[in-house]
Amino acid sequence: MLPSCTGWPRGWMKARSNAPTDGLSGAWLGTWESGRNGHHGKLRCAVVPSKNGQWEYRYRATWAGFLCAGFTVRCNAVPDGPGRWKVHGEKDLGPVFGGVFTHEARVSGHRMRATYSAKMDYGVMELRKVGAAAPAMAEAATP
Repeated sequence: MLPSCTGWPRGWMKARSNAPTDGLSGAWLGTWESGRNGHHGKLRCAVVPSKNGQWEYRYRATWAGFLCAGFTVRCNAVPDGPGRWKVHGEKDLGPVFGGVFTHEARVSGHRMRATYSAKMDYGVMELRKVGAAAPAMAEAATP
């Protein structure tokens, strides 16, 4: 029997305990779903400021109940109204993992909806901010 895949993206616990005022930084929890094959799973993300005004989106995703993987996408973000952002980033995952991975997100308050695409897959990610940077919410049922 294989153990369940657990873990947090690098910096997630620190991001969860901080209360940044920039609207993007922090710890996020949610789910992802493939539009190609219906695969889905839990998703954790630490968003941290990076170089040149960019942001690192550090993801940890699970699927099939026991598999997981982590990856980081460096993104640009532009304000899109009060408490709202448009985010875009991409990363070359190499030919074995589908080539260029593109990440587009809209952040509104403490909710983020992102789409992703690569040669082998595309889909949607839905997340909400947790921890000190988010309003009080029940986290017992979080992914």
